Amino acid sequence: IQCVGSRDEHCGNEYCSGVCCMYSIKEAIIAKEHGGNIKPSVFYMDMRAFGKQFDEYYNRAKNEYGIRFVRSRIAAVSEDPKTRNLILKYVENGEPKEETFNMVVLAVGLRPAADAEALSRVMKFRLNDDGFCQTGVFTPVETSRPGVFVSGAFSSPKDIPMTVAEASGAAAKAGTEIASARGTLVTKKEYPKELDVTGQEARIGVFVCHCGINIGGVVNVPEVMEYAKTLSGVAYAEQNLYTCSQDAQERIKEKVKEHKLNRVVVAS
Repeated sequence: IQCVGSRDEHCGNEYCSGVCCMYSIKEAIIAKEHGGNIKPSVFYMDMRAFGKQFDEYYNRAKNEYGIRFVRSRIAAVSEDPKTRNLILKYVENGEPKEETFNMVVLAVGLRPAADAEALSRVMKFRLNDDGFCQTGVFTPVETSRPGVFVSGAFSSPKDIPMTVAEASGAAAKAGTEIASARGTLVTKKEYPKELDVTGQEARIGVFVCHCGINIGGVVNVPEVMEYAKTLSGVAYAEQNLYTCSQDAQERIKEKVKEHKLNRVVVAS
C-alpha cells in the first residue's frame, strides 16, 4: 500500500515522499524473483516514475513480472479472525471492492529527522513548512546560512542517486570555502600492522557470492562452494547472498580469525 504517511493532511504530511513508488516496485520484483509463486499487488494513488528509465522499469514490472498495479486508495484493512488473512477495502473505477491477502506491506513516507529543529537552532539555518532544511530552487545544497551546506533527505525526500549527486555538490561548495587551507592539515595515514605469513602453509578461505539472482540465477552456487572445499589449501568455504554487504564483510573478518586464514578468495 503506497503513500502511508505521505500525501495525508491528517498526519501533517501533505507532501509526496517521491521515492516510495520505485522502492516498492523494486521490492516487488525482488520478491517475485525469489518466490515465483507469489502474486504481488501494488495499490497506489499516483505513480512517480520520473527518473531515468524509471517508467521502463515500471512497465517491466507489469509486463514481464506480472505485478498487478491498482490505482486506488485503501479505505480500511481488517483481519479475518479465522484465517488471520488481511482484508482490504477500496474503490476502483467508482466501485467498492474487497480483497483478501496473506500479507500487507506498507510503503511508509519519509519524514524530517527528529532532531532537525534542534539542529537548525544550533546551526542557525531555516527549515521549510514541512520541517526539512530550506534551500533555494537553483541552490539545492545551500542552506539559509552562508557556509553551511546540505545534501540528501535532510532537505527533502530523495533516493540514493540524487543524494550522492547532492553530496558531491555540497562537498564541492564546501571545498571552495576552505580552498586556501588545502593541504595544511594533511597527515600520513597509518595502516594496521600486517601479519607476516611468509612460509606458512596456505589456509585459503573461499566466499562464493549469489549476488541475489545475478549470479545465483545462472551458477549453482552451493555446488561451487562444495567443490571449493575439495581444493588443495582450502581451509574454509561458504556462500553469501550479497558478499559486498557490511554484514557479509564482518562475517569474512570473523571467519579469517576463526579458521586462521592467510589467503581469501571472493568469487563474485
